[in-house]
Amino acid sequence: MSTNFRLRAKRIAVSLSFASALAVPAVAHADEPTKDCEPGSWFCGEAETGGSKDLQPLPAEKPAEAKPADRTPPPVVVYQPPPPTVVVQARDAPPAYYYVPRKPPPKKEWGLNLHLGGAMMGKGRDGNAGMAMAGLGMRFRPIPQAAIEADLDFAGGRDYNGYRRGETAFTLNGLIFLNPKNTTQVYLLGGFGWSGARAVDDRDGFDKIEYKYGYFGVQAGLGLEFRLSKAVALNVDVRGLVRGRVDDNRRLHPEFVSGDGKSTNTSGAGLLQGGLTFYW
Repeated sequence: MSTNFRLRAKRIAVSLSFASALAVPAVAHADEPTKDCEPGSWFCGEAETGGSKDLQPLPAEKPAEAKPADRTPPPVVVYQPPPPTVVVQARDAPPAYYYVPRKPPPKKEWGLNLHLGGAMMGKGRDGNAGMAMAGLGMRFRPIPQAAIEADLDFAGGRDYNGYRRGETAFTLNGLIFLNPKNTTQVYLLGGFGWSGARAVDDRDGFDKIEYKYGYFGVQAGLGLEFRLSKAVALNVDVRGLVRGRVDDNRRLHPEFVSGDGKSTNTSGAGLLQGGLTFYW
């Protein structure tokens, strides 16, 4: 029994010695700082040693302070967006405009012409030929350079045959003013017209023979107009007249018969007249 006890005690001692030998490296290894590394890592951090001996206890939380009941509430903030930003882009100035006043349209004029005149036809067969005339005309002048005039004339006296004659004529004439801006204006005229005459052969003093004539003729002339004012003007002109008979008796009773038996119904004369024109 003693021998077995000794063997068992010896085995226990050896086992304790071996166990203590293994425990020393483990303790030493436990004192070394551990490293948090993983295989293949580029960086390894060292774990803190000492356990929780360096940790400090957290401070105790302070109880929340009670807000006073009478504290003024915060002001209300109203957000307003800023005014929009207006960007004015400069533009090139427009080209300069030069105002050219328009000329006023020419004033249209109406005029009443009163005139007197005489016929120039020579001394006539008996040397006593001569006729005077008086008349009036209505003139329309749409532009300063031109006018149209309708005339009604009355003439009386002795004609080329020596007969006592009375005549009424209506003519339509156009007038062209060569210098309408001047006070003294030169004008050309031309036109046509009709006339009727009553002639009485009273040379013997006993038997009076009456003749009636109808004429159509043309005339042309040159004249001057003197503007006394915008409303009044004086005029004088000379005209040449050529006309022929248009009545039914022109072949049975020719107006002019010469000593050798030649006859004609065509006549001509010069007219000289002056007048006064009232414009409005």
